Amino acid sequence: MALSKTKTTEMVLVVKTEHLSPYLAEKGLITDNTDKVLSIISQYHEFLPRPEAEEDPAYKQIIPYVVIRWGEQAYLLRRLKKGGESRLHGLLSLGVGGHINCQADGGEDALMNGLMRELTEEVALQGSINLQFKGLINDDTNGVGSVHLGLCYILETDGEVRVRETEKLTGEWVDISKLPQLSPEMETWSQIVLEYLQ
Repeated sequence: MALSKTKTTEMVLVVKTEHLSPYLAEKGLITDNTDKVLSIISQYHEFLPRPEAEEDPAYKQIIPYVVIRWGEQAYLLRRLKKGGESRLHGLLSLGVGGHINCQADGGEDALMNGLMRELTEEVALQGSINLQFKGLINDDTNGVGSVHLGLCYILETDGEVRVRETEKLTGEWVDISKLPQLSPEMETWSQIVLEYLQ
């Protein structure tokens, strides 16, 4: 008798929106009270099945979002059709990141563990790395944004970057001065971060 294979449901880190909303603007990069928000995430996070979390604005999925810079250039990604979030297919992205799974649990360590796991899954980095937290990305004006909260980091490097998940992403260095003309093709979070980069 053949054993049936059951697909395990991805469990992702979330925080109830009611805990976060006093500190969030409807749309933008938020730099005030970020220590308070990070403390709330550490204290009140839980894990929900991803399909449930994607449809429930009572929770925010916490997503590390890492912008890679080399001097006056940023690493620009395009999301292909094999990527996990169908609502973002075809769009340009300035951020590398993704959901934090329950294997990364451990309060603040869960955030950094999840960040590093997503970063190393999506891209290969050579050279030095300087990672700095810059703020929170929120956008409650659309379906994707209403159920996610971004933790924006800038990663400065002096080495080459290569996409690992070539079936999901393409990537190239682009002068930051040329990014505004590409803004209409970008996902909303990248449009928000672009204002900061300029």
